[in-house]
Amino acid sequence: MAPLKWSPDRLPALYAYHLALRGASVYLASWSEEKGLGAIAKIKTAISGLNLSNQPQLHLLVMDLMSLKSVVAAASRIRSECTQLHGLVNSAGIMATPYLLSGDGYESQFQTNYLSHWLLTYHLLPLLETTARSTTEGTVRIVNVSSMGHAATLKEGITFEDVSLTDKFTFRRYAQSKLGNILYARSSHERYATSNNDTKIWCISLHPGNVDTQLNIKTLGQSTLTPILRCLGTYITPEQGSYNSLWAFAGEDVLLEHSGKYFIPVAVEKKPSKQAVNGKLAKRLWKWTEREMGKKGMLKMV
Repeated sequence: MAPLKWSPDRLPALYAYHLALRGASVYLASWSEEKGLGAIAKIKTAISGLNLSNQPQLHLLVMDLMSLKSVVAAASRIRSECTQLHGLVNSAGIMATPYLLSGDGYESQFQTNYLSHWLLTYHLLPLLETTARSTTEGTVRIVNVSSMGHAATLKEGITFEDVSLTDKFTFRRYAQSKLGNILYARSSHERYATSNNDTKIWCISLHPGNVDTQLNIKTLGQSTLTPILRCLGTYITPEQGSYNSLWAFAGEDVLLEHSGKYFIPVAVEKKPSKQAVNGKLAKRLWKWTEREMGKKGMLKMV
């Protein structure tokens, strides 16, 4: 595969701000109404006074990934309000948190990072498929933000006998959830990008980079290691961390051959762990997830 030629200024958007500048309708998901409204207010302030040809539409989508019912309700709202949906970036996550079960009975990292994103995508697929049928192939994309940390799983990759990894180190649980993101993108590619029908949805998984955010601060702690990593360039800024996702979501040079693949910053294809390219494991995880969500009554469209 030829190297990709890419720079941030070629993207149609950087952040919801840049999507808003182009008149896009953007749904910002947040578990906190206060924080979500604050983010939207900042965007509106930033673009106020600009002579935009199309006025942007910014919507707050209150959604708690620790509640499967909240995820289903959020997807239902989007389907009721939108006639088209051109893309979905599954990027929310928590890392190396203490052991905790959600109200649904799943370990917090596995539900937040993987299960809830799977469920959200499942309930938005009808709208994504409708949009894909009426637009140019490659217009509709699903991006799963994973992590290089996915390689730190146990040797079996996904421990189906105990997906909560009750007695394991917290980073093992994080790694398993991030492996799930990659396996899900692989399965989605096979189902929606290469299937013999008129629904062509491209699916990409990626590592955003070691972004200097509260997520990493909470994991490493406020120790002498954090500033050292910053000085060495190990960390990148949040804006730099957005580039890989933005390329996957809106890059003009993204092709069908990139769908189903895993990328590191920026737009560099990289072979993930052995478990992440295991087709049998990907299919097993899909079936397991579908069965679990079915048992919870979460697959019914509402």
